[in-house]
Amino acid sequence: MNKVRLEEVIESGDLKEALKITEDVGETLDHSLAPILLRYLATTDSVLLRNAIAVTLAYLGDSEAALPLIDLLRSPETKGNRGTLLYALEFFDVSNHVVMLVDLLDDNFEVSRQSYQLISNVQDKITKAQKDICRQMIRGKLEDHKNKYKRDFLLESLELFT
Repeated sequence: MNKVRLEEVIESGDLKEALKITEDVGETLDHSLAPILLRYLATTDSVLLRNAIAVTLAYLGDSEAALPLIDLLRSPETKGNRGTLLYALEFFDVSNHVVMLVDLLDDNFEVSRQSYQLISNVQDKITKAQKDICRQMIRGKLEDHKNKYKRDFLLESLELFT
């Protein structure tokens, strides 16, 4: 795949072709296109393209993708569209970002459960200081009235940090 062609297609707004090329990169594991995909991961306005890029970068195992994925999860603009970003993070070590993941435990069902899964995957790498912060955060969420229906799940999540 030609780097210039990938950029041209994305820049032209041809979403269908951009998605096809991005998926092809994931199937062929063409690592030479990772820098271009990384650039567009953070800049595209298309949720579909961003998700396809996130999954492709995960399949490529490009560790440089982890931090931009975390940054996207922190962005209010991705609210309601975080599931695929969290899925992509399953391919990376997220132990340094566990506090941010705890912040998502009271998000919608999919996001909260995927965050829980990511945390449990790195549970043995979480430091004592991180565990202390996470326990405090979850206790705060338990006290928040908006989370009254999420109480059981939050209590179960709290057990990850004991």
